[in-house]
Amino acid sequence: MSPISALTIEQIDALEPTFLGPTWQKAPDGSWALPERTLGWQIAGWCAEYLRAEDGGPWKFTREQLRFVLHWYALDESGRFLNRKGVLQRLKGWG
Repeated sequence: MSPISALTIEQIDALEPTFLGPTWQKAPDGSWALPERTLGWQIAGWCAEYLRAEDGGPWKFTREQLRFVLHWYALDESGRFLNRKGVLQRLKGWG
């Protein structure tokens, strides 16, 4: 069995993701494609009201985190969750 060679920076930069979820999808006008129905806004509001950041101020999601929450709690027309499972994978210290 031969060892796997390390990739160069150029090779890593050239890699394309195999799947990007709805968090990174854009609308035709270039804005972020957000779900039509979601409980995410209420969850973000609750977090801002009841959670505190390290500096004592209100908790604030990053833009990517907020988009993820909006999509994670998206609902269909009958009020059922669209997503049953998912993964958000980032480096340590991301958020």
